[in-house]
Amino acid sequence: MPSLPRDLSLRLDAIGGPLPNPAPFRHAAVLAPILVEETPGDGPRLLLIERAGNLRSHPGQLAFPGGKPDPEDADLVATALREAWEEVALPPGRVTVIGRLSPVPVPTGYVIIPFVGLVEGPFVPTHAEAEVTAVLMPSLRRVSDPAVYRFAGEREWQGQRYELHEFQIHQPPLWGATARIVYDLLQRLDLAPARPPEAP
Repeated sequence: MPSLPRDLSLRLDAIGGPLPNPAPFRHAAVLAPILVEETPGDGPRLLLIERAGNLRSHPGQLAFPGGKPDPEDADLVATALREAWEEVALPPGRVTVIGRLSPVPVPTGYVIIPFVGLVEGPFVPTHAEAEVTAVLMPSLRRVSDPAVYRFAGEREWQGQRYELHEFQIHQPPLWGATARIVYDLLQRLDLAPARPPEAP
């Protein structure tokens, strides 16, 4: 059963470390919550949302809570925490933000900055129906299972090469930018499913 390494924060990028210049894009932030309370046989879990089908960007996709900064947000951490409160009623005071994952540019014109937060104790989400269709809480054990994982190759976009990952944990599956964030996290936890070897 997967458990969180004691040095997890050291495996992540620093919360306040320098960020890449997003120009001509803009920064957005997401919170990747890890629910620390272990479920029997499964261990810690992630919290994901299924975005409502009527949203203008990424409708119907699985994602972490997050979005673009509001003027009142002190920083991108505040953005991520505010969005998690608005979308799934996760109180900011319940979250210990311990680090960042790699920035992820997306075609909608944003560079997503993912923050990893630990949530201690039981948490029952209540989702905002205008933005969220469902809340998923898959265990790290499930998302790291090679049986649900598919490596879908590499692409190049705006001069950046990136990998495509897919996790068959729901319908629709977890793919796109959020799957890249999840795979990054799994790599840092030493839980990432193996990718196929490169052709000679």
